[in-house]
Amino acid sequence: MNEKLQVAFVGCGTMAAHYISVYRDLPFVRVACCVDSNLESAHRAAEALATHSPTVTTDFSLALAPETDVVIINTPNSAHRPQAVAAIEAGKHVLLQKPVAAKLEDGEAIEHAAARSTRAVGVYMSYFDQPLIHDVRDIIRTGHLGNFVHGYARLMHKGGMMWSTEALGGARTWRGSLADTGGGCFIQLAVHYIHIFEWATGARVCRVTAFARNLHCRGLEGEDLATALLELDTGATVTLDTAWCTHGEELSAFGTEGHFEYRNNRWLSLASTRGPFHGRVVQYCGGTVPAFGGPWGEEQTMEIVPLPFGDASNPLNQHRAFLEAARDRRPAPVSIASAVHDLAVVTAVYESAATGRAMEIK
Repeated sequence: MNEKLQVAFVGCGTMAAHYISVYRDLPFVRVACCVDSNLESAHRAAEALATHSPTVTTDFSLALAPETDVVIINTPNSAHRPQAVAAIEAGKHVLLQKPVAAKLEDGEAIEHAAARSTRAVGVYMSYFDQPLIHDVRDIIRTGHLGNFVHGYARLMHKGGMMWSTEALGGARTWRGSLADTGGGCFIQLAVHYIHIFEWATGARVCRVTAFARNLHCRGLEGEDLATALLELDTGATVTLDTAWCTHGEELSAFGTEGHFEYRNNRWLSLASTRGPFHGRVVQYCGGTVPAFGGPWGEEQTMEIVPLPFGDASNPLNQHRAFLEAARDRRPAPVSIASAVHDLAVVTAVYESAATGRAMEIK
């Protein structure tokens, strides 16, 4: 392809501002229009893309112009179905911000439309920008942890308390609406780790047990605290903790021959009896130490800082990877079908929290 991909950027606030520089810096991309219900947000995005001279509008239909090749959708979850289906049916490549939709039936409708398309249609999962996440998969798949036994992830921030205060003051946000979001902290945060653990282990979630509460965010309709226990079809388990009322992040995995723990987006500790591992960013020297039940891997701690969302030079950047897939007529890096499965797990978690029963994943 000699001509630049013509892109419509739909939804220009919040997270979009963190990665719009990717579109500015890739030489085979031109953002033709910036669309947002808040015209001020669209203008800010256009200023960041000044060399592209994009049209600024609140009219979504302009994103479907014949000359548009790619539609990037960063809007509230409830808007994903009508916007994505319209863009897919108009013959566009489409990238959706996670989660795929607010409701499972809407995600399935997007999946059905995508199945009929010959274009790249996928979901943006920001953690796949990071070399560490790809190393995590290799550590697990190469057996450096032995047999995978348990995974743990904690993703918590205090944004819910901020949004709650704003809503109680009269400035409501779509994140506080069950209709717009589909839930609270869990649907917004846990989809990352549901996807990562299945992708890294090759296993599938088959049953869930969960609870969810709103403890400190009275201005929001969804939960601000949720915990889920996921059973994988291998018999291993995963625990996910999410919150909008406190801070903290961790990704850990435990196996019969080792473990890793990555805390607060900075410190990785890895231990393995299977010897050295040299990955993209993980450099583990190996070694064993005496332990109860037999020798155990010597723990090594290393500092690993995530790359910025807007780094177009990062070949793993998921916006860059999607645009390259669209350019080269390849499938999207993260498929709509996989994102719909993630949403099915989220839906089961909410059903378990509401009923007090374990829920099977169909």
